[in-house]
Amino acid sequence: MSVSVLLNVRHALYDLFADLFLYKFGEDDYKQLLEKIDVVDRELGKQLEEVMGIRVNEIKRVFSETKRSDYLLEYSTLFLSGFGVKPLLPVESKRLFQLIGEKVATFKYTDVIRFYKSKGIVMKFSSQFNPEPDHVSSIFAFMSLLIEEEYEHRSEGRDPFKIVQDEKNFALTHIFSWIPDWINDVINDPRSNIYKIVCSELAKFLEFERKYLGVN
Repeated sequence: MSVSVLLNVRHALYDLFADLFLYKFGEDDYKQLLEKIDVVDRELGKQLEEVMGIRVNEIKRVFSETKRSDYLLEYSTLFLSGFGVKPLLPVESKRLFQLIGEKVATFKYTDVIRFYKSKGIVMKFSSQFNPEPDHVSSIFAFMSLLIEEEYEHRSEGRDPFKIVQDEKNFALTHIFSWIPDWINDVINDPRSNIYKIVCSELAKFLEFERKYLGVN
């Protein structure tokens, strides 16, 4: 797989997972999510399974077998209530605050804002439930933007080294530092049905990313 194709695939996956972890309360937003899953499966599904072992068709299946009302209940129960054996809030600073304490949580939150400001980026989402800057969806959306920037640099013959380093540093600091553990907690939570599948496929993607970026 060429570098340009791989960048497109990585961009599409970060964009998809960013959408999957946003609360699609509105019916139109929910339909758009289902359409995005379908498009990614049709256009990239075979490549993703062959190269990364990721089965977007499994995500598509579990959504097709689940009522929208059950999706709303599962999402709100897992990610909005804050209850459970472990905190499943998909927000880096809030999870760290509950597990470690205020000092680390504040540092991480400040750092993610610093990353965004360094790129002059303000995160904007169409959903009425606007996520925090360190919400998993915001983090994945920012990674997709970094990859898009890398793609543009390569297409224009410019050196992408600094952007690739930004990807590595951001992933190390704000993805691999907490999201894999959070994924495992979601998978093992008995209330998880849709997101057990989503997180299982996300885990495969992050394992690929860890190797691709050379991050231990």
